[in-house]
Amino acid sequence: MTKFSRRLRQIRKALRSLRYPLSRMALKHGVAPSFEHFEILQGLNNIKCLVDVGANVGQFSLLCKIVHPNAHIHAFEPLNKAADTYLDVLGHESGVQLYRHAIGSQATNQLINVTAKSDSSSLLAPDAQSRIFPGSHVVSQKAVCVLPLQDVLCEEDIVSPALLKIDVQGFEGEVLKGSERLLDSFDWIYCEASFIELYSGQALADEIIAWLSIRGWKLVSVTCDRSVLYQGRTIQGDFLFKRNHVSN
Repeated sequence: MTKFSRRLRQIRKALRSLRYPLSRMALKHGVAPSFEHFEILQGLNNIKCLVDVGANVGQFSLLCKIVHPNAHIHAFEPLNKAADTYLDVLGHESGVQLYRHAIGSQATNQLINVTAKSDSSSLLAPDAQSRIFPGSHVVSQKAVCVLPLQDVLCEEDIVSPALLKIDVQGFEGEVLKGSERLLDSFDWIYCEASFIELYSGQALADEIIAWLSIRGWKLVSVTCDRSVLYQGRTIQGDFLFKRNHVSN
């Protein structure tokens, strides 16, 4: 994507944000809803609970509050600057709780690679990511607490219909492993995954699909950003899964 295209996209998103009181307030903090997911969220009927893993500054949580205003949100963001912005944007909203740690497969302390653009930061090294995407080079490292989701939340915290959203820059497989005991509490999983190894050691899309498939989850949609190509191919996407009993 060219610099002009990125700027045009930002302007369009800002203009669309002006339609909604909540996102108009968020613009004061430089945050706009991730409208690229609007149709997906709109198609999920009456979401009552969102678990937002990799919440960053609140783009997805903000969109969820616009589409599903009564949803309770558990959001996870380990980087203090992003977490502070999240609270500026959504801290005043009822039913929103922010946790300042990362989610993984086991309880530990790890160094997170903080990138120039914070939404590319990852517990994994951004090897190919930093070569392909401007602004995703590492500028520092920070020690963060990593916990399995199932050690933080319990089944009673997750009210159906519930959505688990995962966007953690290559760490998706570890998040899922640490959420395994809670998976039956969710109706939907919306997970970013890559077709090539952008972050060192990450689980690729086919591995994520296979892991969830044997646990009773069905892939129902893939959304890819065609403006982001590498060697003529789409290299990542957002994958929507549903539990087999979910009817719509």
